[in-house]
Amino acid sequence: MKNLKLLRNLSMRQLRVFLSAARHSSFSKAAAELNLTAPAVSMQIKELESELDVELFARVGRRVELTTAGEYFLVYVKRIAANLREAEVMLSKLRGTDAGTLKIGLVSTAKYFLPQLLARFKEEHFGLQIRLEVRNRDQMVAMLRDGEIDLAIMGRTPPDMDTRIEAFAAHPHAFIASPDHPLARKQGIAPEALNQMELISRESGSGTRAIMERFLKDRGLSPRVSMEMSSNESIKQAVMANLGISFVSLHTVGLEVTHNKLVVLDIDETPIARAWHVVALNRGNPSTAAEAFRYYVLEHGAAILDELHPNLTQEPRRARG
Repeated sequence: MKNLKLLRNLSMRQLRVFLSAARHSSFSKAAAELNLTAPAVSMQIKELESELDVELFARVGRRVELTTAGEYFLVYVKRIAANLREAEVMLSKLRGTDAGTLKIGLVSTAKYFLPQLLARFKEEHFGLQIRLEVRNRDQMVAMLRDGEIDLAIMGRTPPDMDTRIEAFAAHPHAFIASPDHPLARKQGIAPEALNQMELISRESGSGTRAIMERFLKDRGLSPRVSMEMSSNESIKQAVMANLGISFVSLHTVGLEVTHNKLVVLDIDETPIARAWHVVALNRGNPSTAAEAFRYYVLEHGAAILDELHPNLTQEPRRARG
């Protein structure tokens, strides 16, 4: 009975703080996500641990890691959060409204076109509240699996989850360089030339990084990765400064290519053709807003991308000779 009384004293605020800290393995990052201070997050966790009479996190330098008890507790807290979200959706449907918030996850590459798509969607759904979560691919998969978002916009999809995956537009990737780079004015560049180059790469866990690594591995290539960055904007600035070349989604560099700040290298077998997908868990109760947005993306997504990138080359160049 004592343990039941302890659990009744837990607050949703404490559980939200716990979920965020567990996801980021960091109190400071949880604080930034929740608009709190790091000491406030630490205090909430300490109070939660005191209520439960168990240590949930082990402090390792600047990071925190879940203890065994924390791992078990996380499983049940995720179930609570998922049940509350389902209740919110069902109550919204019973009210006959689209009340609530549409939670959309997107990989960072998608932020270059999704705002335009959302602006047009909201013209037809005035008053709908939308929350965007921008993460790398691995983080996005975790949020989708845990039910923290209604759906995700991503390129490389999760292979081992019960999801509904629907492609809605082409998503080409290629190598870019500064206009002053030695390869910038060459044509028909053999992929082997990459072995002599310094690459600026996205971080591990990024879908773009995974596509690049597959391209290099399939051709037995091993260029040196001289810099690793988690931001497309930082990568573009580094490439413009001629610090190396990079592999990116071409949907992230349209403006820079148009204004000759960057060039797409004419490397054989690129661009690499991939697709954009809208991904949702296969659950029986998607919200009306989530379904409306999914249909809108499938119907209009490709046309909006073509409008934003009218001169984009999407067909891979064949190897010469």
